[in-house]
Amino acid sequence: MKTMHRIFPTPLDDRPRGRIDHAPVLYRSGVLPEDFPQRLVALKEASGLSWNGLAEAIGVDVKQLRRWRKGAEPCGGAMLSLVDLALTIPGGIQVLLGYSPAAGERRRMI
Repeated sequence: MKTMHRIFPTPLDDRPRGRIDHAPVLYRSGVLPEDFPQRLVALKEASGLSWNGLAEAIGVDVKQLRRWRKGAEPCGGAMLSLVDLALTIPGGIQVLLGYSPAAGERRRMI
């Protein structure tokens, strides 16, 4: 009888065997912070755009921005566009992430 060899191992073949001696990796929640609407307002102010201009720059309807300001969460694609826009605004990514816009300061905004 001929032995069959797999060319590609399955994911189960690569799992660790026996006891795991390291601590589990904890990932941050995908839930947006409670102050996301305030961060959105701060990003809009930092950009100098109107709500219509901000919506156009992100590629969403202005009604969607209104929903986000009321607590709705952006979908992944819209959030990526929001981050992309924030990267083009001086201090924008810090505002969006909740850090003080002061250069080099990594404290959370209150």
